[in-house]
Amino acid sequence: MEEDLEPPSQGWLGGWLPAWRPTSMSHLKNVEARILQCLQNRFVTRYVSLPNHTKIWTISLTPERGKGRTPLVMVHGFGGGIGLWILNLDALSHRRPLYAFDLLGFGRSSRPSFPPDAQGAEEEFVSSIEAWRREMGIPNMILLGHSLGGFLAASYSLQYPDRVTPTYLVTGTAYIHVLSTVPIYA
Repeated sequence: MEEDLEPPSQGWLGGWLPAWRPTSMSHLKNVEARILQCLQNRFVTRYVSLPNHTKIWTISLTPERGKGRTPLVMVHGFGGGIGLWILNLDALSHRRPLYAFDLLGFGRSSRPSFPPDAQGAEEEFVSSIEAWRREMGIPNMILLGHSLGGFLAASYSLQYPDRVTPTYLVTGTAYIHVLSTVPIYA
């Protein structure tokens, strides 16, 4: 009888958004471990501590034949994490080091408070990517961003053009007209 009841309406937004479920960091850790079992290439996962005491969860794949090449750094979109890239990690890491990380506030990374305005939040994300790059000891990188990650990769490229060659956007083309000074491959 109870299964016949219609779920309570959550308005237009509740019907449009995915059904979010309460979860925990341990549940995320277990699910991610199962997802990463799909990888054929050797990988390492770890937290990278930033100077502001936040931590960014990172996966690294560094093939022997790719050492010394400019690494590819993958930045996921809104609501994503390193698992977004699972079907791409093996193929893209054959010839060069590859890194993917969970943006602050997503996946297994720290969840700091962000400024309430969009520009402040953007700057927080961009500065965390730069701090991550410094902590990883990466002199320059190829950025590949999806959706929000594409926007942040483009923003990072504008602020730190000498650190990036080139930037690729995967469905992150909303602001390309602003980026005429940065080579973007969308």
